[in-house]
Amino acid sequence: MNEKEKDDLYKAFGITPPSDVFEDENDKAYLRQEILERIQLTQHVQQQQERVFKLKRKKVMLSIAAAVSFILLSTSVLFFYFFNTAYITIEVAKGETRQLVLPDGSKVWLNSASTFKYPKKFGKKRTVYLIDGEGFFDIVHDKNVPFVVEAAGIKTNVLGTSFVVKSYQALSTMSVAVLSGKVAVSDDQQQTSILLKNEQVVYNKDHRKPKVLKVQAVERRAWNDGNIVLNAAYFEDLVLAVENAYQVKIKYDPEKFRNCQNSIRFNTSQSLTEVLDLIKEIQGITYQINKEKEVLITGSGCN
Repeated sequence: MNEKEKDDLYKAFGITPPSDVFEDENDKAYLRQEILERIQLTQHVQQQQERVFKLKRKKVMLSIAAAVSFILLSTSVLFFYFFNTAYITIEVAKGETRQLVLPDGSKVWLNSASTFKYPKKFGKKRTVYLIDGEGFFDIVHDKNVPFVVEAAGIKTNVLGTSFVVKSYQALSTMSVAVLSGKVAVSDDQQQTSILLKNEQVVYNKDHRKPKVLKVQAVERRAWNDGNIVLNAAYFEDLVLAVENAYQVKIKYDPEKFRNCQNSIRFNTSQSLTEVLDLIKEIQGITYQINKEKEVLITGSGCN
């Protein structure tokens, strides 16, 4: 292809032929200088981009290192915490009771259908958890380390005394009764009740208003000897006591019997029929027991 043909091809595509752009040596020198400057500018930009990339990479590496360090530290803390504050959980079946000796020598008796958790070793705190059920606590005195029982959001603080905490999840109330010494009972609303011997505080789980009563507190732990003593107890409390003692399921209308309160005493050595006959006499119920040890209670209730 000759020069004329090349020029014609450039013009066909609307491109100025190189022969028209660079007519003398000055133009060519100018072009070389411009190309050199563009190359230098490109190199400078690349160097800047490389510095920025290295800086970002350094920051990312530092962030990763910090994250790894945090994870390792957290894992170490959790590892230490787990193996130094491991807990033991005790579940007591219906129809049974159980006695425990805690790490500080304190004693706990758990009623039927109770779940209790405590640490293998006490440290600066002596805190245990009554997750469900009822427990009688006889606490070793330590003026420097208070003993705390947590149950349903209620904390019972003692230095050394004996008391009963009743906190069944199936009941609408929970209570603390003192057999000896003094306890401080507080809730999540910062309400605190100071109880002495033969005093009991009752919390309704709905409104959480504490109600302090005078009681014969020794009766609150009578179940430990197989005796069930309920004074002015709501029907739900009575039903649960029978269910736990005789390992049965009782069906009844909670609304119809909501306002029923009764006092009753019986021993778990008595038969289920004997106890139900006693409830029939004081509450006027009728009942049926099927083969699956399920009891159906009907009656007019206490409207």
